[in-house]
Amino acid sequence: MKDKIIVAIDDEADILEILKYNFMKERAHVKTFKSGEQGLHYIIENKPDAVICDWMLPDIDGIEICKKLKGNRGLEDIPFIMLTAKSDEIDAVLALEMGADDYVMKPVRIKELISRVKREIKKRKHKKSNDIKAVPSADDSNKTALAERQNESLFFKDFVINTEKYKAYIHEKELDLTHSEFKLLHLFINKPGKVFTRNQIIEKLSGMDYIVTERSIDVQIVGLRKKMGKHKDHLETVRGVGYRLRE
Repeated sequence: MKDKIIVAIDDEADILEILKYNFMKERAHVKTFKSGEQGLHYIIENKPDAVICDWMLPDIDGIEICKKLKGNRGLEDIPFIMLTAKSDEIDAVLALEMGADDYVMKPVRIKELISRVKREIKKRKHKKSNDIKAVPSADDSNKTALAERQNESLFFKDFVINTEKYKAYIHEKELDLTHSEFKLLHLFINKPGKVFTRNQIIEKLSGMDYIVTERSIDVQIVGLRKKMGKHKDHLETVRGVGYRLRE
């Protein structure tokens, strides 16, 4: 983690001290803030390598900070790890649905937190390397938009998943999906008709790293169905087993 810039936001001074001391031991540069607004301003101006943020803050809470970052195209890929004393699994789902990359409960186990931050930074670096594209030549100018779309997308009935831009469509209408909902729909469209158990879905979506339970998956399925509108019946519940996209 040498020379990485880590932003830590928490209204408890002792937690900030612990985070700063331990991440500096990892040779990272650590910027600490007790104010969410000040921390957010620094992030926008400096684009750090990762953000560790408490849920409950005196001015602007961690969820709002997360939403502002993930809604900004220049900041959305900065790893965001939520710290909180909340223990309800639905709170964990809410944090992830709002775009948080990970969720760690207090009291913080510092070695585990450092490991998670390292992992998220590594994932970001890997994603950036995959996003590098060759500059198109003049010979490519005659490619049609349809051909480009087909190269980037998965198709199933009225559904289109654009795997390059993380967008999903039904009848050309874009769906307003969270990151988790997009990954769910992508999973089902990639293998229509296949029944996925809840445990398989957890493993496919998060590698068992997040605090996600079978109940959490049910909550996300409900959210996805609502956004599918009249097409929601395509996503079937297989009682006692899991879910599938009907062929």
